[in-house]
Amino acid sequence: MNILTALLAKLTNETLLVILISVLTVFVVLLTVLGIIFIIALRRRRPVIKVIMAPSLNEEYSATQPVAEAVPAPMQTAELPPVAPAAPVAEPEVVAPVDDDREDEAPQYITEGAERVHYNRSYQAKLCQLPNESKEWYTALKNELLSYDKIKDRTSWRRETFRMGRNALARIAVRGKTLCLLLAVEPAGYEGTKYKVEDVSDTANTVDTPTLFRIKSARRLKYAKEMIAGIMKELRVYKNPEFEPQDYFMPYEGDMALMERGLVKRVVSGTTRVYKIEEVDADEQEELDESSTTEVKDV
Repeated sequence: MNILTALLAKLTNETLLVILISVLTVFVVLLTVLGIIFIIALRRRRPVIKVIMAPSLNEEYSATQPVAEAVPAPMQTAELPPVAPAAPVAEPEVVAPVDDDREDEAPQYITEGAERVHYNRSYQAKLCQLPNESKEWYTALKNELLSYDKIKDRTSWRRETFRMGRNALARIAVRGKTLCLLLAVEPAGYEGTKYKVEDVSDTANTVDTPTLFRIKSARRLKYAKEMIAGIMKELRVYKNPEFEPQDYFMPYEGDMALMERGLVKRVVSGTTRVYKIEEVDADEQEELDESSTTEVKDV
Protein backbone atom coordinates (compact mmCIF):
# COMPACT_ATOMS: atom_id res chain seq x y z
CA MET A 1 0.00 0.00 0.00
CA ASN A 2 2.84 2.38 0.79
CA ILE A 3 4.47 1.71 -2.60
CA LEU A 4 1.17 2.28 -4.47
CA THR A 5 0.55 5.48 -2.54
CA ALA A 6 4.02 6.71 -3.36
CA LEU A 7 3.57 6.01 -7.08
CA LEU A 8 0.23 7.85 -7.18
CA ALA A 9 1.78 10.78 -5.39
CA LYS A 10 4.53 11.03 -8.01
CA LEU A 11 2.04 11.13 -10.90
CA THR A 12 1.39 14.70 -11.94
CA ASN A 13 -1.84 16.06 -13.33
CA GLU A 14 -0.25 16.17 -16.82
CA THR A 15 0.54 12.45 -16.68
CA LEU A 16 -3.01 11.54 -15.66
CA LEU A 17 -4.36 13.66 -18.51
CA VAL A 18 -2.13 11.87 -21.05
CA ILE A 19 -3.30 8.46 -19.82
CA LEU A 20 -6.96 9.51 -20.01
CA ILE A 21 -6.56 10.85 -23.56
CA SER A 22 -4.86 7.61 -24.66
CA VAL A 23 -7.71 5.48 -23.29
CA LEU A 24 -10.31 7.66 -25.00
CA THR A 25 -8.42 7.50 -28.30
CA VAL A 26 -8.35 3.70 -28.24
CA PHE A 27 -12.08 3.63 -27.45
CA VAL A 28 -12.92 5.96 -30.35
CA VAL A 29 -10.83 3.91 -32.79
CA LEU A 30 -12.56 0.67 -31.76
CA LEU A 31 -16.00 2.29 -32.04
CA THR A 32 -15.18 3.58 -35.54
CA VAL A 33 -14.02 0.14 -36.73
CA LEU A 34 -17.19 -1.51 -35.40
CA GLY A 35 -19.32 1.13 -37.12
CA ILE A 36 -17.62 0.52 -40.49
CA ILE A 37 -18.13 -3.24 -40.15
CA PHE A 38 -21.82 -2.73 -39.34
CA ILE A 39 -22.38 -0.44 -42.35
CA ILE A 40 -20.70 -2.94 -44.71
CA ALA A 41 -22.87 -5.75 -43.36
CA LEU A 42 -26.04 -3.72 -43.97
CA ARG A 43 -25.08 -2.94 -47.55
CA ARG A 44 -24.48 -6.54 -48.52
CA ARG A 45 -28.21 -7.02 -49.08
CA ARG A 46 -30.83 -4.63 -50.36
CA PRO A 47 -33.25 -3.52 -47.67
CA VAL A 48 -36.60 -5.24 -47.47
CA ILE A 49 -39.49 -4.74 -45.11
CA LYS A 50 -38.70 -6.90 -42.11
CA VAL A 51 -42.14 -7.88 -40.83
CA ILE A 52 -45.40 -7.26 -42.64
CA MET A 53 -48.73 -8.66 -41.54
CA ALA A 54 -51.72 -8.05 -43.77
CA PRO A 55 -54.76 -6.33 -42.23
CA SER A 56 -57.70 -8.39 -41.05
CA LEU A 57 -60.35 -9.40 -43.57
CA ASN A 58 -62.92 -7.03 -42.02
CA GLU A 59 -60.64 -4.00 -42.14
CA GLU A 60 -60.99 -1.75 -45.20
CA TYR A 61 -58.00 0.26 -46.25
CA SER A 62 -59.32 3.76 -46.95
CA ALA A 63 -58.45 5.22 -50.35
CA THR A 64 -59.52 8.72 -49.37
CA GLN A 65 -56.69 9.36 -46.91
CA PRO A 66 -54.06 11.93 -47.86
CA VAL A 67 -51.24 10.70 -50.06
CA ALA A 68 -48.01 10.16 -48.16
CA GLU A 69 -44.68 11.51 -49.29
CA ALA A 70 -42.32 9.20 -51.15
CA VAL A 71 -40.39 6.90 -48.86
CA PRO A 72 -36.66 7.73 -48.96
CA ALA A 73 -34.27 4.92 -49.83
CA PRO A 74 -33.35 2.77 -48.12
CA MET A 75 -36.72 2.02 -46.53
CA GLN A 76 -36.77 1.37 -42.83
CA THR A 77 -39.94 0.37 -41.08
CA ALA A 78 -40.76 -0.39 -37.51
CA GLU A 79 -41.75 -3.89 -36.63
CA LEU A 80 -45.43 -4.44 -36.02
CA PRO A 81 -46.66 -6.08 -32.82
CA PRO A 82 -47.34 -9.81 -33.14
CA VAL A 83 -50.70 -10.61 -34.65
CA ALA A 84 -52.59 -13.80 -33.99
CA PRO A 85 -52.99 -16.03 -37.09
CA ALA A 86 -56.31 -15.81 -38.86
CA ALA A 87 -58.80 -18.54 -38.13
CA PRO A 88 -58.78 -21.33 -40.76
CA VAL A 89 -61.58 -21.29 -43.28
CA ALA A 90 -63.66 -24.42 -43.39
CA GLU A 91 -64.57 -24.36 -47.09
CA PRO A 92 -62.12 -26.16 -49.38
CA GLU A 93 -59.84 -24.16 -51.64
CA VAL A 94 -60.75 -24.40 -55.31
CA VAL A 95 -57.62 -24.77 -57.39
CA ALA A 96 -57.33 -24.18 -61.10
CA PRO A 97 -57.15 -27.43 -63.09
CA VAL A 98 -53.86 -26.47 -64.78
CA ASP A 99 -51.44 -25.12 -62.22
CA ASP A 100 -48.63 -27.63 -61.95
CA ASP A 101 -45.32 -26.01 -62.81
CA ARG A 102 -43.24 -29.15 -62.39
CA GLU A 103 -41.88 -30.83 -65.49
CA ASP A 104 -42.46 -34.56 -66.00
CA GLU A 105 -39.45 -36.66 -65.21
CA ALA A 106 -37.70 -37.41 -68.51
CA PRO A 107 -35.25 -40.27 -69.27
CA GLN A 108 -31.57 -39.48 -69.13
CA TYR A 109 -29.79 -39.05 -72.46
CA ILE A 110 -26.26 -38.59 -73.69
CA THR A 111 -26.08 -36.80 -77.02
CA GLU A 112 -23.46 -36.94 -79.73
CA GLY A 113 -23.78 -35.37 -83.18
CA ALA A 114 -27.50 -34.34 -83.52
CA GLU A 115 -29.24 -30.97 -83.10
CA ARG A 116 -31.27 -30.29 -79.98
CA VAL A 117 -33.89 -27.49 -80.07
CA HIS A 118 -35.60 -25.69 -77.19
CA TYR A 119 -37.67 -22.51 -76.93
CA ASN A 120 -36.81 -19.57 -74.69
CA ARG A 121 -40.19 -18.00 -73.84
CA SER A 122 -40.45 -14.42 -72.64
CA TYR A 123 -42.65 -13.27 -69.76
CA GLN A 124 -45.29 -11.92 -72.18
CA ALA A 125 -45.27 -15.18 -74.13
CA LYS A 126 -45.91 -17.14 -70.93
CA LEU A 127 -48.78 -14.79 -70.07
CA CYS A 128 -50.33 -15.38 -73.50
CA GLN A 129 -50.23 -19.14 -73.00
CA LEU A 130 -51.64 -19.18 -69.46
CA PRO A 131 -55.15 -20.58 -68.84
CA ASN A 132 -57.88 -17.94 -69.18
CA GLU A 133 -58.59 -18.01 -65.44
CA SER A 134 -54.95 -17.19 -64.64
CA LYS A 135 -55.06 -14.31 -67.14
CA GLU A 136 -58.03 -12.84 -65.25
CA TRP A 137 -56.10 -13.15 -61.98
CA TYR A 138 -53.16 -11.36 -63.62
CA THR A 139 -55.38 -8.44 -64.66
CA ALA A 140 -56.81 -8.13 -61.14
CA LEU A 141 -53.36 -8.37 -59.53
CA LYS A 142 -51.76 -5.77 -61.81
CA ASN A 143 -54.65 -3.32 -61.33
CA GLU A 144 -54.37 -3.78 -57.56
CA LEU A 145 -50.68 -2.86 -57.57
CA LEU A 146 -51.04 0.10 -59.94
CA SER A 147 -54.01 1.48 -58.00
CA TYR A 148 -51.63 2.75 -55.30
CA ASP A 149 -50.06 6.16 -55.69
CA LYS A 150 -46.55 6.51 -57.13
CA ILE A 151 -46.34 2.84 -58.20
CA LYS A 152 -44.83 2.33 -61.66
CA ASP A 153 -44.30 -0.92 -63.56
CA ARG A 154 -41.71 -2.13 -66.06
CA THR A 155 -41.72 -5.37 -68.04
CA SER A 156 -38.53 -7.27 -68.86
CA TRP A 157 -37.91 -10.55 -70.68
CA ARG A 158 -38.46 -12.65 -67.54
CA ARG A 159 -40.82 -10.70 -65.25
CA GLU A 160 -42.70 -7.50 -64.43
CA THR A 161 -41.44 -5.19 -61.67
CA PHE A 162 -43.48 -2.67 -59.68
CA ARG A 163 -41.44 0.12 -58.10
CA MET A 164 -41.91 3.19 -55.96
CA GLY A 165 -38.99 5.41 -56.87
CA ARG A 166 -35.93 3.16 -56.99
CA ASN A 167 -37.30 0.57 -54.61
CA ALA A 168 -38.83 -2.63 -56.02
CA LEU A 169 -41.93 -3.41 -53.96
CA ALA A 170 -43.33 -6.34 -55.95
CA ARG A 171 -42.80 -8.48 -59.03
CA ILE A 172 -45.07 -10.72 -61.11
CA ALA A 173 -43.57 -13.75 -62.81
CA VAL A 174 -44.76 -16.98 -64.42
CA ARG A 175 -43.19 -20.26 -63.32
CA GLY A 176 -44.30 -23.14 -65.49
CA LYS A 177 -48.03 -22.44 -65.81
CA THR A 178 -48.43 -20.76 -62.43
CA LEU A 179 -48.79 -17.01 -61.81
CA CYS A 180 -46.44 -15.90 -59.01
CA LEU A 181 -46.23 -12.75 -56.89
CA LEU A 182 -42.88 -11.77 -55.36
CA LEU A 183 -42.86 -9.21 -52.54
CA ALA A 184 -40.16 -7.07 -50.89
CA VAL A 185 -40.86 -8.51 -47.44
CA GLU A 186 -39.14 -11.04 -45.25
CA PRO A 187 -40.81 -14.49 -45.55
CA ALA A 188 -40.49 -14.95 -41.79
CA GLY A 189 -43.17 -12.29 -41.32
CA TYR A 190 -45.82 -14.71 -42.60
CA GLU A 191 -44.89 -17.74 -40.52
CA GLY A 192 -47.88 -19.23 -38.75
CA THR A 193 -50.41 -17.38 -40.93
CA LYS A 194 -52.73 -18.46 -43.73
CA TYR A 195 -50.34 -16.96 -46.31
CA LYS A 196 -48.27 -19.93 -47.51
CA VAL A 197 -45.18 -18.28 -48.99
CA GLU A 198 -41.78 -19.51 -50.18
CA ASP A 199 -38.35 -18.09 -49.36
CA VAL A 200 -36.41 -17.30 -52.58
CA SER A 201 -33.81 -15.03 -51.00
CA ASP A 202 -31.02 -17.41 -52.05
CA THR A 203 -31.59 -16.54 -55.73
CA ALA A 204 -29.57 -13.57 -56.97
CA ASN A 205 -32.29 -11.98 -59.14
CA THR A 206 -34.93 -12.13 -56.37
CA VAL A 207 -32.81 -11.08 -53.38
CA ASP A 208 -34.75 -7.80 -53.03
CA THR A 209 -38.13 -9.58 -53.34
CA PRO A 210 -37.50 -12.74 -51.31
CA THR A 211 -41.12 -13.75 -50.64
CA LEU A 212 -42.86 -15.80 -53.36
CA PHE A 213 -46.61 -16.48 -53.32
CA ARG A 214 -48.15 -18.77 -55.95
CA ILE A 215 -51.62 -17.79 -57.18
CA LYS A 216 -53.48 -20.98 -58.02
CA SER A 217 -57.06 -20.04 -57.11
CA ALA A 218 -59.42 -17.12 -56.59
CA ARG A 219 -58.86 -17.37 -52.85
CA ARG A 220 -55.09 -17.06 -53.27
CA LEU A 221 -55.70 -13.97 -55.42
CA LYS A 222 -57.67 -12.50 -52.50
CA TYR A 223 -54.82 -13.33 -50.13
CA ALA A 224 -52.34 -11.69 -52.52
CA LYS A 225 -54.35 -8.47 -52.44
CA GLU A 226 -54.38 -8.56 -48.64
CA MET A 227 -50.60 -8.98 -48.56
CA ILE A 228 -50.18 -6.01 -50.93
CA ALA A 229 -52.51 -3.92 -48.75
CA GLY A 230 -50.43 -4.78 -45.68
CA ILE A 231 -47.22 -3.61 -47.34
CA MET A 232 -48.76 -0.35 -48.56
CA LYS A 233 -50.26 0.34 -45.15
CA GLU A 234 -46.88 -0.15 -43.50
CA LEU A 235 -45.28 2.28 -45.99
CA ARG A 236 -48.17 4.76 -45.64
CA VAL A 237 -48.93 4.60 -49.36
CA TYR A 238 -52.58 5.08 -50.23
CA LYS A 239 -54.73 4.32 -53.26
CA ASN A 240 -55.15 6.84 -56.03
CA PRO A 241 -58.85 7.82 -56.09
CA GLU A 242 -58.58 8.69 -59.79
CA PHE A 243 -57.19 5.30 -60.83
CA GLU A 244 -59.15 3.52 -63.58
CA PRO A 245 -58.65 -0.28 -63.92
CA GLN A 246 -57.67 -1.63 -67.32
CA ASP A 247 -58.13 -4.98 -69.03
CA TYR A 248 -54.78 -6.75 -69.50
CA PHE A 249 -56.27 -9.99 -70.85
CA MET A 250 -54.17 -11.36 -73.75
CA PRO A 251 -55.57 -13.92 -76.22
CA TYR A 252 -53.75 -17.19 -76.68
CA GLU A 253 -51.03 -17.36 -79.35
CA GLY A 254 -48.99 -20.31 -80.53
CA ASP A 255 -45.21 -20.53 -80.55
CA MET A 256 -44.90 -19.67 -84.25
CA ALA A 257 -46.91 -16.44 -83.90
CA LEU A 258 -44.95 -15.48 -80.77
CA MET A 259 -41.65 -16.19 -82.56
CA GLU A 260 -42.66 -13.81 -85.36
CA ARG A 261 -43.24 -11.11 -82.72
CA GLY A 262 -39.87 -11.84 -81.09
CA LEU A 263 -41.44 -13.09 -77.85
CA VAL A 264 -40.13 -16.65 -78.21
CA LYS A 265 -36.57 -17.50 -79.23
CA ARG A 266 -35.70 -20.81 -80.89
CA VAL A 267 -32.39 -22.05 -79.50
CA VAL A 268 -30.51 -24.80 -81.35
CA SER A 269 -27.60 -26.58 -79.71
CA GLY A 270 -25.22 -28.71 -81.76
CA THR A 271 -24.64 -32.27 -80.51
CA THR A 272 -24.05 -35.72 -82.04
CA ARG A 273 -25.99 -38.97 -81.92
CA VAL A 274 -28.44 -39.52 -79.10
CA TYR A 275 -28.13 -42.46 -76.73
CA LYS A 276 -30.66 -43.40 -74.11
CA ILE A 277 -29.38 -44.64 -70.75
CA GLU A 278 -31.38 -47.55 -69.32
CA GLU A 279 -30.86 -49.84 -66.36
CA VAL A 280 -30.74 -53.62 -67.10
CA ASP A 281 -30.83 -56.54 -64.71
CA ALA A 282 -28.49 -59.54 -64.70
CA ASP A 283 -30.65 -61.74 -67.00
CA GLU A 284 -30.93 -59.00 -69.62
CA GLN A 285 -27.18 -58.43 -69.44
CA GLU A 286 -26.51 -62.18 -70.08
CA GLU A 287 -28.81 -62.11 -73.11
CA LEU A 288 -27.01 -59.07 -74.48
CA ASP A 289 -23.63 -60.78 -73.97
CA GLU A 290 -24.82 -63.98 -75.71
CA SER A 291 -26.24 -62.06 -78.69
CA SER A 292 -22.99 -60.12 -79.13
CA THR A 293 -20.95 -63.40 -78.98
CA THR A 294 -23.21 -65.03 -81.60
CA GLU A 295 -22.80 -62.11 -83.96
CA VAL A 296 -19.02 -62.37 -83.71
CA LYS A 297 -19.07 -66.11 -84.45
CA ASP A 298 -21.33 -65.62 -87.49
CA VAL A 299 -18.88 -63.16 -88.94
